[in-house]
Amino acid sequence: MRRTTICRSERAALLALVAGLLAGLVPTLAAQDTTKARPDTARPVQDTSGAAPAPALQGQIPATHVVSPGETLWSIAVLYFGDPLLWPEIYRLNTALIDDPHWIYPGEELSLSAGVSVAQAPPESAAVAPPATGDTVHAQPSPDTVAVLPADTSMAIDTTATEAPPAPPEPTESYATIFDRRRNATQEVRDVLRAYSNQPYRPLRRGEFYAAGFLTESEKLPYGRVIGNTLVPAIPRLSEHSSATTFDQISIQPPRGASYHVGDSLLVVRIDRDIAGWGGVVVPVGVARITELQRRQVLADVVLQFGRIHDGHLALPLEPFKDPGQVRPTPVDEGLEGTVIAERDIHVLAGPQQVVFINRGRVEGVTPGDIFEAFRPASGVPGSSSEQTQIVLEIVHTRDHSASGLILNIEHPNLVPGMPVRLIRKMPS
Repeated sequence: MRRTTICRSERAALLALVAGLLAGLVPTLAAQDTTKARPDTARPVQDTSGAAPAPALQGQIPATHVVSPGETLWSIAVLYFGDPLLWPEIYRLNTALIDDPHWIYPGEELSLSAGVSVAQAPPESAAVAPPATGDTVHAQPSPDTVAVLPADTSMAIDTTATEAPPAPPEPTESYATIFDRRRNATQEVRDVLRAYSNQPYRPLRRGEFYAAGFLTESEKLPYGRVIGNTLVPAIPRLSEHSSATTFDQISIQPPRGASYHVGDSLLVVRIDRDIAGWGGVVVPVGVARITELQRRQVLADVVLQFGRIHDGHLALPLEPFKDPGQVRPTPVDEGLEGTVIAERDIHVLAGPQQVVFINRGRVEGVTPGDIFEAFRPASGVPGSSSEQTQIVLEIVHTRDHSASGLILNIEHPNLVPGMPVRLIRKMPS
């Protein structure tokens, strides 16, 4: 019984001691200032985006920027404004320097003085410091966080507005970028006419000479034969014939006794029809240049094309072209007269750039570049019409007794075989 009483008294003494200690700590905790936050809890959350703040947030934007290798307007907008979509503002300020915004070059000094305002301090009237109180939380800024404004007004940040940078000089009225240029109707017409001005005069061109065609005058010509295109078609042909276009390779069977060499040029032609007394009508369809000699054939590349080239066409050695230079035909009176043989291509009515054959050639002194006119003679009957010009044609190819003329002007499209022609302008000899 005595042992039990001692245990209870010891327990009561221990509880009294604990109660006394707690009674002494409570006033101390009540007097402690609980308004001060722990430094680790007052610290703002660290920015984990990893992107460095734009220079506009760190300070005032510089007035100019010198372009470095590898930079673009996009990257410069990111550097100074923090937004790549603001690159048009930089371009707008430098239209006098930049013609194309896609091309800027190292060393160019770009103006940034009137760029977009990204981070500006509020006006002085709006920056009112809160009243200082004894329980205001003071957060200590860390090097990687944005500092919180302190409660002490004596430590407030200077929020006075900085002086605005000077406005960039306005571009002169005579300069406009490729986006601002606007042409009126007069300027558009002037630009079109400029393409045709100051062009050298050429009485005859190489293509006109080779594409004109001629009459065989019953002469046997050394025809080769086009075998076909050497390229295997990717799509099966529906016809047994093969065609060729410019830069295609064709195989040609040379005539017997002919000697072709690499680099020789051949005129690929077709015989259209025969004209009594004048032989066949030779119509050129292209020009081919020999690139390889084989045992029974030669390979040639098509370099000029005037019509459809296919197997079965004929090939002739190309006649040399003599460039007449820039001389002009001079007018003549009572020039050489002849008649129209026929049109190269059969048409109901004559049209510009069609070819007409006449019965005068090199033997009669006709040369490429001469100008003839076909006319309807006066009937001599009182009250009837006088002499009337039908067409004007330029001689582009000559044979011994015939010539090929290219129609330049048409007064009346009714052109018939046998109509008289007359030389009106002659090329200098």
